[in-house]
Amino acid sequence: MKTKKIITATLLSAGLILGSTTAAHAVDPTPTATLTLATYNSQVVAYNSSLIAFDSATATFKIQVAAYTTAVQTYQTSYNTALQTYQAILKANSPVTTAAQYAVLVAAYNTAMTSYNAATVTFKAQLSTFQAAAAIYNIAYQGVRQGYKTLEEMREQLLKSINVAFNTAVQNANVAFATAMSTATTDVQKSTAVTTRDSAVVAAVAVRKAALDALGANPVKPANLQVKTGDKDKGFNAFKPVQPVKPAHFEKADNARSSNNSHKSGKSHKSEKH
Repeated sequence: MKTKKIITATLLSAGLILGSTTAAHAVDPTPTATLTLATYNSQVVAYNSSLIAFDSATATFKIQVAAYTTAVQTYQTSYNTALQTYQAILKANSPVTTAAQYAVLVAAYNTAMTSYNAATVTFKAQLSTFQAAAAIYNIAYQGVRQGYKTLEEMREQLLKSINVAFNTAVQNANVAFATAMSTATTDVQKSTAVTTRDSAVVAAVAVRKAALDALGANPVKPANLQVKTGDKDKGFNAFKPVQPVKPAHFEKADNARSSNNSHKSGKSHKSEKH
């Protein structure tokens, strides 16, 4: 009876060990291909190197994003200042009744637009730099992302192999234990079978732990800034400035002057007729 209790406790202990070490990871009894730890480690080294390069590209791109954001703000401020300045002068000289007033408006508009055009040139240059940096960053991200995916697949395969080896060792220990117990007639023989089985399970657990330790921690997943570069992408539009338009008041003033000139010309012709 005492031996039977020992056997039951051992079976329960082995079952708990097997459950606790395999439940967290589904085991495929037939890994698709042989993969060595050395091959995986070489891939890890290559991936870590690419991750360092990607982190550097990310830092550079963040600087470009900040510079681009500043350029956009400067661009919009310059335009708003130009427009507000012109509108203030326009308001002060309205209605336009003399050529002198009109000349003041033209000068004010030209001054404002000169400032705006300079800001536009600066902005376009910064936009070009930003788009180039974004393209480089996106290529770098896609590359490191593929490297991470490859590592995940290799790690999954190695984990399956480790768990298959562990399960096989435990199953062999169970078979050997059952065989020994089928022929055991004394307490000593039964106790020896239990001890042998326990030792085999403990050894299998130790081998599995060593294999997992050698596998190491999960690879670091690359983080994506998720900044877009196409006109239809929301991420890009978040940085895109509002397209400026020519002040409508200037056009009206221009048309008013043309109308006045035509009216004067008509009067002149009538005078000549008389």
